[in-house]
Amino acid sequence: MSSVEELRTEARGWLRAHLTGEFAALKGRGGPGREHEAFAERLAWERHMAAHGWTCIGWPVEYGGRGASTAEQIAFHEEYALANAPTRVGHIGEQLLGPTLIAHGTEELKRRFLPPIRAARELWCQGYSEPDAGSDLAAVRTRAALRDGQWTVNGQKTWTSLAHASQWCFVLARTEPGSRRHQGLSYLLVPMDQPGVEVRPIVQLTGTSEFNEVFFDGARTDAAHVVGAPGDGWRIAIATLGHERGVSTLGQQVGFRRELEALAAPSLLATGAHGDPYELDDWQRLFLFSRADTIYAGSDEIQRTLIAERILGLPKEVRA
Repeated sequence: MSSVEELRTEARGWLRAHLTGEFAALKGRGGPGREHEAFAERLAWERHMAAHGWTCIGWPVEYGGRGASTAEQIAFHEEYALANAPTRVGHIGEQLLGPTLIAHGTEELKRRFLPPIRAARELWCQGYSEPDAGSDLAAVRTRAALRDGQWTVNGQKTWTSLAHASQWCFVLARTEPGSRRHQGLSYLLVPMDQPGVEVRPIVQLTGTSEFNEVFFDGARTDAAHVVGAPGDGWRIAIATLGHERGVSTLGQQVGFRRELEALAAPSLLATGAHGDPYELDDWQRLFLFSRADTIYAGSDEIQRTLIAERILGLPKEVRA
């Protein structure tokens, strides 16, 4: 049996044995437009996974992972989806920031931040998009200045997933006055629980608020809490986006197939009446939330351009 099949069999058995008891009711919880569902219970499940070595399996062993290959990680995420296990709450720290720190962070940053991510003790959000800098990320205006051993951050971020539940945010900020576009940006790690940070929920079509606006007004973080060199933030930010398009999203294909099969089932037509005027059923919520899928992590247009240039080898888009 190959290592991939061994891990697949191990994961399938573990999920079958542990998605029981207090965790049995979490199956299928927390999907698109339902991120608020049983959040505390899903966090407890995440910590249970961590205690049994099932978080951060793709990280190197020296940083608490299993050193799982890409194929092994895909197998795990497929089994997780097939088990109808609850949507993960630590995805941003585990799949985005963690690999970025492993590749580009100092040993001090790795020692400080990787263990609590792996243990699901600290949750992260992503401070990239702004009101006038969404897909055009190089247009960010949030600024930061280094004074007395600390970065002071001022600006606004938007569409910040799970900011209301996160202890930390990795923030792309302009740290060189007068710089433009890709130059003069830095990748800062900023604590959320401080007077200079305000989180305002954005109510979506689904009636829920996974996304948020985040306002930084004199927020502070230590001088050492910068990934890569100051001014090199664009390179680090792009590296994070590469990880965001990684293997964890492949497990979604199982969920898509399950949704399609359920949609085609005759029993779907037997729908009951709603109570509250804006009480959505699962299909309505999924339909409304699906608009977000065309935007986050880069709009569909940007994703097609990346596929054309990096995979198909087509001529690069002319950029100003």
